Amino acid sequence: MPRSTVSDAADLEKQQRRAGRWLLAPAMVLLGATVVLPLLFAAVLSLTKYDLLSPPRFVGLANYQALFTDARFGQAVGNTLFFAVGQVAIGIVVALLVAMLFDRPLFGGTAMRTLIYLPQAMSYVTVALLWSFLYDPYVGPINHLVKAMGGPQINFLTDTSLAMPSIMAMSLWRNLGYYMIILLAGLKAIPPELPEAAQVDGANWFQRTWHVTIPQLASPLLFVAVTWLMGGLQMFTQAYVMTRGGPANATRSIVYDMYESAFTGLDIGRASAIAVLMFAVVMLIALPPRLIAGMRGRKARA
Repeated sequence: MPRSTVSDAADLEKQQRRAGRWLLAPAMVLLGATVVLPLLFAAVLSLTKYDLLSPPRFVGLANYQALFTDARFGQAVGNTLFFAVGQVAIGIVVALLVAMLFDRPLFGGTAMRTLIYLPQAMSYVTVALLWSFLYDPYVGPINHLVKAMGGPQINFLTDTSLAMPSIMAMSLWRNLGYYMIILLAGLKAIPPELPEAAQVDGANWFQRTWHVTIPQLASPLLFVAVTWLMGGLQMFTQAYVMTRGGPANATRSIVYDMYESAFTGLDIGRASAIAVLMFAVVMLIALPPRLIAGMRGRKARA
């Protein structure tokens, strides 16, 4: 290739990168103003004792030390992990099975996909109110059906052993359609000759799914797992609307504890410390997949 052509290509690439930086600049400024600065402000407040009524008083890492010895916060962490990990573990299996069902000709397939996705278009508040009615022990249709079949009354939201699983079921119903669509798109991208070749070789449905379909869905499954897990760790609306963190703190989440610290207890320092810890955890979950994807991209370009 002539030297002038190589030089022109390099200059063009530099111009494109420069133009890209200018195009990104407004978004980066907005991101800094709405995300980075508030986060830095929260980090500073997390080192203070502040109740909105008197000036902040510097206390160093006392808020963080108090969190690690606070039984209530420990319970909130346990509840949140149970909710987030359980929702992801069950949800991915269900979403994948539903996506595989719709990955073949099915009567009413388009209408059914729309019905399954429809809850995603509803706000969490609306869904929580709807399911609170369904769970109601006196007028809820679920208990009416159970009693009609001769069963006992079920206190979905006031029984400490049922409250969190009941919230998980509602959240799964609301989010299933969104992640099903993502996995269905991944299934559509799998070359049909791969499972067909496995079937010719004598592989049954489970073997084709485990050895062909799931490896081909590695990236969509990773995206679903990471985003669903991050969403689960930030669970708040469900507990606030349906149980107020009860019964006996059985549905108190980390974000709900942060909310109560800030707006009920006026302990802004403690709430800010929780927010900083949450940010750190979410970043630890989100960054490794991005780094792995970046390394794969660089290898592919090389």
